[in-house]
Amino acid sequence: MPLLGLLLTLLLAPAAGSNGLDGRTIRTGCRQGECSWLRVRRVETLRTVPEGRLRRIVGRTGNSAHRDGSIPARPPARTSWSKADDIGYAFCSTRRPAFAFAGEDGKLILHFLDLFDLAGYQYTSAGLYMRLCHGLAEVPDARRLRAMGYRPGTRSAQIEGAGVEAMTRF
Repeated sequence: MPLLGLLLTLLLAPAAGSNGLDGRTIRTGCRQGECSWLRVRRVETLRTVPEGRLRRIVGRTGNSAHRDGSIPARPPARTSWSKADDIGYAFCSTRRPAFAFAGEDGKLILHFLDLFDLAGYQYTSAGLYMRLCHGLAEVPDARRLRAMGYRPGTRSAQIEGAGVEAMTRF
């Protein structure tokens, strides 16, 4: 009987490294009466280096308006979804955490993240980084970050037009 339970657990578990995101719709942020959503198609690990893991997330983005200030847990029917999938990348690293996404011109915008001192423009990237790298819905407090191996003072910057390999190059 224990063997059957183990087999069922393995069969029903999310794919290794996906953090259970494949097929889910997640809220990526809300600001000024609008929320952003992501319908995750797949999450995959592209490369592992001594400093961390490079992961890719593929999904469809959406936006919804909430002028009354009521923030839903799920996207409402009136959500406006993009016509094509978007791709994002996370470099899961306690030494140099980073998240990258395509800008309006199609070129990558790369956010190096000091998780202890985020700039406003980095909040969505940091939230997606935590989902992809740790399965967490938000950036935890400083005590928990330290327990996870992170330290304050990592690189914090926005780089535009760099390739994804810039995330893993030390």
